[in-house]
Amino acid sequence: METLVKIFKALSDETRLKILMIISSKMMCQKGISKRLQISDSAVSQHIKILKEANILTGYKEGYYVFYKINEEVFNDCISFMKFINDDQYTFIDMTNTEMSKSYCCNTCKGKSKCCKKREDLK
Repeated sequence: METLVKIFKALSDETRLKILMIISSKMMCQKGISKRLQISDSAVSQHIKILKEANILTGYKEGYYVFYKINEEVFNDCISFMKFINDDQYTFIDMTNTEMSKSYCCNTCKGKSKCCKKREDLK
């Protein structure tokens, strides 16, 4: 779950979303990104650092430049999480292999708990 929190925090900035939009169409180095967004190299560097820490971006060095690309596996995990939120029958296994199911609470307490009764009232 901690990994997902890190990913969503990294995605919560408009500039970082713009960087991802640029990189999604073409691998690009930091200098190219800063020229395209018309912001300083140091600002782009800070945003890339956050995206790399969340494992959203990966890079490879070519000469003096590091070219970045999107780690698609991260977004597959985000899509699975969103499906889990939206669907009662969907089971989500996060990156730490922790299985989560919306029916887990009901199976363990058999609906005797107040939280389960409140959920039943919402349906």
